[in-house]
Amino acid sequence: MASPLFELSADMRTTAERRRRSHRSHSKYDREVVPMPEPALTTRTPDPWMESAPLLTGMDEVGAGLLDSLDAMQRVAASAGRGPLLINASPGTGKTHLLIRRVAYLVQELGVPAGQCLVLAAAAPGAARIRRELGTLMGREAASITVAEFDDFAAASPPGLGHLFIDDLPRMPMRLFRQLTERRGPEADVTATGDPDSALCPGDPAAFAAFSEQFTQAHVMRLSRNHRSPAAVLVAASQVIEPISRVPGRLVQPERPALEGSGIGRYFALDPDDEKRFVADLTDRLDELGVAPEELAVIGPDGMSVAEAADGEFRVVCLTGMTAEDWPNTAAARRELYVALGRTRDLAYVSHTGTGSPLLADVDQGLFSPFGMVPRPRSGPEQPRLL
Repeated sequence: MASPLFELSADMRTTAERRRRSHRSHSKYDREVVPMPEPALTTRTPDPWMESAPLLTGMDEVGAGLLDSLDAMQRVAASAGRGPLLINASPGTGKTHLLIRRVAYLVQELGVPAGQCLVLAAAAPGAARIRRELGTLMGREAASITVAEFDDFAAASPPGLGHLFIDDLPRMPMRLFRQLTERRGPEADVTATGDPDSALCPGDPAAFAAFSEQFTQAHVMRLSRNHRSPAAVLVAASQVIEPISRVPGRLVQPERPALEGSGIGRYFALDPDDEKRFVADLTDRLDELGVAPEELAVIGPDGMSVAEAADGEFRVVCLTGMTAEDWPNTAAARRELYVALGRTRDLAYVSHTGTGSPLLADVDQGLFSPFGMVPRPRSGPEQPRLL
């Protein structure tokens, strides 16, 4: 059963078993040539942080200015008092956006010394964003805050600053987590964000699991409003991760309209060369529509890896080579597909030769917009052959 994100229409709502049955190969089918639908990009770059949910009663004056761009639950988390805090939320819910504003709020509203703040990001793009936005929010005072990435302490010991902020905790090496927390008490000033379902490492994300054990007094908050992806992509990602989710029962609400866009484009390619032509045609069409090269992520054999795309956000994500061999029904492949879908802001495409990955059968088929050489079951009895 799909996660109850929001109501689907009757033709889009099916059980997992029915989805798998409908995906099984037919011994008798024809292929119909279906042209690529026009990419349904949004008319403007969304500014999700300024179109947020209504504020909770009494929260409209909290952190005025610094927290204006947060929705209700984000503002509650960002303005929480000192002490350990864990933000457990899925991609697109604004975890990094919230963490940056929490740092600024604690420094400028609660008097935490900027020079005692250590903010860690999983990779260089995240660290650069944190520095840039803290500078915008705090001006010169931001220069006193230490911002680094996990790899900066692969060989060196992290500084022993009193206020610790960790973005994307599930990706943190356990060795670094121990170094950072071994001398901190259960009520230490530590804020961490992350989604355990997005951890691409084998096994459970140890640092994320260890946080609650280390900080027994920690407040845990979950964000449920997705500000990034279209509704169809959210449903698909939820259905893919649901069988192996480390956060069972998680609810995600789309900020954007449920019927916006044209679903997930699914290209049925005749062969690898045909698939390459599709990617070239899609790239050219998106360029005509004003999508810059850096706003398109092509993930697959001739493009970037899911791990490389995980640190970015793109208007369009296109996953190529989604065959049963390269995308089997395994936990690792499910997590990669979940992460990849979560990076798109406008559109998602998948392409493959043959019948495609079995993971695609766990997605409501009504969420796809099939094109290319689309297989159609033959209707009516088979005509006798002449000898």
